[in-house]
Amino acid sequence: MSIWFTEELHPYYRKGVRVKRVLADEQTQYQHLQFVETEFFGNAMILDGIIQMTERDNMGYHEMIVHVPMLAFGKPKRVLIVGGGDGGALQQVLRYESVEAVTVCELDQRVVDLSRQFFASTFGDPWVDPRVNLLVRDAFGYLEENPGQFDVIISDTTDPIGMAERLFSDEFYKLMVRALTPGGTAATQCEQPFFDAELIREIYKTARALTKNPAYYYANIPTYPGGGIGFMYVSDTPWENGLKTPHPPGVNNYINPEVHKAAFALPEFFRRELYG
Repeated sequence: MSIWFTEELHPYYRKGVRVKRVLADEQTQYQHLQFVETEFFGNAMILDGIIQMTERDNMGYHEMIVHVPMLAFGKPKRVLIVGGGDGGALQQVLRYESVEAVTVCELDQRVVDLSRQFFASTFGDPWVDPRVNLLVRDAFGYLEENPGQFDVIISDTTDPIGMAERLFSDEFYKLMVRALTPGGTAATQCEQPFFDAELIREIYKTARALTKNPAYYYANIPTYPGGGIGFMYVSDTPWENGLKTPHPPGVNNYINPEVHKAAFALPEFFRRELYG
């Protein structure tokens, strides 16, 4: 018998999905971690009561957070993923033949362990690729220790609640930019224009003070609040460079050149909020 899972990230907004069965439910050292099989979206990961990804609609998130900065750089060799323990961003990064090393800095080992079990049909097992180095630790210290090391950084984080709040701070963005190689590119999970405009505006100000060509862009993901999520592109390299770069081998399920370009076109109310 199925049940309804209802998420309430915001006190004024709820959404629900029908769950067929609970696959895993445990309190880790850092968070309440659940994996469920849903009726429509396939297997889903939930952290502290908030849906992080589902098998059906994760492509919009993972392809956009990865390919926009990767294509802009051109032929990245060294990549850092902050968070990303589900393996979805890692799977996309490994499509690039130029990539020599990928470091994944994930705080919670159990996210990796259970994702390898319950998302195997979607992501395979990218962790076995010899180019991958998994570090189970806080990303702050690692960024401090590695200035100028990465061509691309992907900050695949949860919402700015609890420990993840620091990953939306000025300090984090400064460390991230410092860890890039010259011309390096980064993309961060950057919330939703309708619900988080003030936070996004502050992050954009920080990114603009640190780099020449920051920009906000957007993807449609039905299981996220409001039906979508945004990203902050952070770099001295224009994001438009990526429109000229061939996509890596493999199949895209979300991004194409038209979607890539259109993702940076913002609705007028939000343009005023962000740039006004």
